[in-house]
Amino acid sequence: MKKVLLAAAALACIGGTALAGPNANGSLIVALADGVVYTTDIENYCGATGLQNCADASVSTAGDATVVIGILAAFPSVASPRLSGVTFGWTYDDNDVALAGYGPCGDFELATGGWPASGEGTAVTWGAAQTGTIVDVYWVAAANYYGNAQTLDLIAHPSQGAMFADDDVPSNLDMIAALGSFGFDTEGTLPCPTDVAPGACCAADGSCEVVLREDCQGEFLGDGTDCDPNMCIQPAEGACCVGEVCSIRTAMSCDENGGNYQGDDTVCDPNPCTVVPVIDSTWGTLKNNYR
Repeated sequence: MKKVLLAAAALACIGGTALAGPNANGSLIVALADGVVYTTDIENYCGATGLQNCADASVSTAGDATVVIGILAAFPSVASPRLSGVTFGWTYDDNDVALAGYGPCGDFELATGGWPASGEGTAVTWGAAQTGTIVDVYWVAAANYYGNAQTLDLIAHPSQGAMFADDDVPSNLDMIAALGSFGFDTEGTLPCPTDVAPGACCAADGSCEVVLREDCQGEFLGDGTDCDPNMCIQPAEGACCVGEVCSIRTAMSCDENGGNYQGDDTVCDPNPCTVVPVIDSTWGTLKNNYR
């Protein structure tokens, strides 16, 4: 319960986006639970879609029957998500589309006061991170009574945005890359994620960080690469003289510390930083000394 509450608190305190975390590039999609007949005798329809692959989702229906729709997080097949929380909202025309039932698929829900009305939002969290590339987040039973073309569109939460959170404390937050929609007597949209993964990014100083390609400000070593071991080319080092003090540094580090770089692969033993003595005298005195 402690982790659930911490996750809920983290989602409630979203203040912006961060560098890509384990849930980066994920989408939030809607999918028809094909062949499932809605009844109030069943309290929970999580998992009713049976979806294993985002591309197999059906995102529309025809007619006025009440249908069960799943809302699912979908991640690239090469990803290793650690989903602990989601914030999202939805919009629909409540003159035509009526909701008969709904519910979260997590351990805790914190919804806005008007939920599940159009334009409202909710946060769903889990006590243990969800690690699959398809994760059931929510379900809703809905009908389009008048047969007009309508959609139920996923949108950002009105105050917390459309975000995925992982199980770190505090959570790493990733903006949901794309939001789907479900069509009643019209087509919905299915934004399946593309198979991209973070990889090792090498900085000029030889340090390594795992980020998405677009976030790398140095040399990107490829999708799925990591920093253990560090494969980044390390800059050459050599003796750096600051006065008579010698230390081994890179040329950049030596310059930043006001030193005089002696060259790649130079050493401090023997100390190359001997200061040439200077005699404070005049030219006339020097001439007299050597007559």
